Formats: sequence, C-alpha cells, structure tokens
Amino acid sequence: MMYADVDVNEMKKYILGKFDAEGDFSFLKEGELPAMVDALMALDEQYMKASGADAGEVYDDDAAYEVLFEGMKARFPQYKMYAMRLAEDYMDFAEEYLASVGAIEWE
Repeated sequence: MMYADVDVNEMKKYILGKFDAEGDFSFLKEGELPAMVDALMALDEQYMKASGADAGEVYDDDAAYEVLFEGMKARFPQYKMYAMRLAEDYMDFAEEYLASVGAIEWE
C-alpha cells in the first residue's frame, strides 16, 4: 500500500474529482482518465518502494516526477504530449489529499 492509514479508493476519488473540476482532460474517452489515475498511483507506489520513501526515506519530488512522467509516456503513448501535465497535476492533487488527511510529514 502507498501510505499507511490512507484509503486508496478515497484518494483516487479525490484526485479524479480534482481532474474533473479542472476540466483540462475532458476530451478523454470514457474510462481513460480513471485508468490514467490508476497508472499514476501505481507509478507513484513503484517510486516509493524503489526509493525507500514507503519505509520513511525522503520523498524526492523531482525523482518521483521523472518516474511518473516517463511511465505515463510509455503507458499512454497516444497522450505523451499530456504526460507532463498529468504527472504535475497528479502530484499536486495527491499532495493536497495526503495533507488533508494528515498523512504527510514535512521536513
């Protein structure tokens, strides 16, 4: 699991709601945005495991962004021109959610 004591389904719902409210990806086909958020969350978890952030090491935003950005370009090549924005927005929305439930410790 990504974060201890975090409801991943609630986190996904929050992030999807933020993307929907933003409206910048309303051109996507039905089901594509939820699939992209699933991919972003999986890539984020992959980064956390590889970096040790899931075990208390520092979460490096720049390194995490690279994993998300490159992963989204590879998984959704038809939307690679949007990968940067998807990764940036996801990171912002995930941080907002985690802060709102007290799951982030700032250094």
